[in-house]
Amino acid sequence: MKNSYRQVPCRLALAACMLFGATPADAASVVVFDNSAPNHLGGNNMGYAFQAEDFSLAAAASITDIRFWSLESDGAYRGSISWSIMSNGAGAPGATTLAAGTQAAVSRSALGSFLGLNEVRNDFGLNAPLTLVPGTYWLVLHNGAPGDLGDPNEFIWESAANNATARGAERFDLAGSWSTTGTEHAFQVSAVPEPAHLLMLLAGLTLLTYARRRDQRCDIVAQPPGEQ
Repeated sequence: MKNSYRQVPCRLALAACMLFGATPADAASVVVFDNSAPNHLGGNNMGYAFQAEDFSLAAAASITDIRFWSLESDGAYRGSISWSIMSNGAGAPGATTLAAGTQAAVSRSALGSFLGLNEVRNDFGLNAPLTLVPGTYWLVLHNGAPGDLGDPNEFIWESAANNATARGAERFDLAGSWSTTGTEHAFQVSAVPEPAHLLMLLAGLTLLTYARRRDQRCDIVAQPPGEQ
């Protein structure tokens, strides 16, 4: 009987490891797409337009954070960033919006000045993690609330070196058509890779199974003769 009581704390501790250790929110996010750092040559306006860039995932992942670089005049930032993740429509954002929000909790780091404007690195988390399967998607960004398309408008998503992905796209109202900008933009997408969740859960289940079998063996050994 005493042996059984001693086993309870161990079982509870292992269960806690499985439940909390395998929680997606507690797992570390990693950069799953990097469209390169800014090249300080220009960009496209996020103040009076919606700017979009494509990104691809090689494996399923839960998107958690976005980083992008901006060039902006003093006072141009409107206090929040509107964002959306859209489907791919053959070289432009598709018709399906997979998630969207307006994030006021943006971490902004001043980096210097280029082209007479302030360079800022912007980091924000999605309103909730978004799980995506492998494929190509579009990140859409706008300075301020979606309906705020007036001044101040000198807020630019900074350009990056050209690469093998599709060039950026823009539109000038919520329902407008997309047109190419011919520009790549500096940004990163971070996520918790889905296979990591499964491995952590499997490890927790394995530990519990091992502990239960070990305890069963201990119970048999500990029983007095004649009580087995």
